[in-house]
Amino acid sequence: MTLHPLRFAALAMALLAIGTALSAQGPGFGPGHGPMGEGRGLRGLNLSETQQAQVKAIHEKHQTAFKAKGETAQAAHKALFEAMQNTATDAATLKGLHDKASAAQFDLLLEHRAARLEILPLLTAEQKAKFEKAPMGMGPHGGRGRGRGPGFGAGRPAPDAPQ
Repeated sequence: MTLHPLRFAALAMALLAIGTALSAQGPGFGPGHGPMGEGRGLRGLNLSETQQAQVKAIHEKHQTAFKAKGETAQAAHKALFEAMQNTATDAATLKGLHDKASAAQFDLLLEHRAARLEILPLLTAEQKAKFEKAPMGMGPHGGRGRGRGPGFGAGRPAPDAPQ
């Protein structure tokens, strides 16, 4: 499979933007906004005080890993972006940097998934049904692009959105 240089550049820019957005939000997406959030991800689920305390403990347990893995992903995305800007960078080097950025992003995703898997058993059947409808626990109202997947939402209208 060949990758058109402009598509590769767009992919690199998108990866950098993700990494930058993650790091700009601080460790674990900032206080109250963890993987499923002590706040936004579980908002609308009407958690009991006990559930809130348990979710907060899970979030705090993963906080250091969120921060470290987020910083690693950001650095990898930055290195890829900088290499993309240098016209002397060969494709093999770009591929290696892309692989590192992808692996770092995947490690961060796995950490968020681990936290999610710890939170799910704490929820009632009704809460779990709402929670599982949202991508990676983004909450009852979804996240990027209202569940249409990556690519929609970040400033671009969905295909069915009125122009």
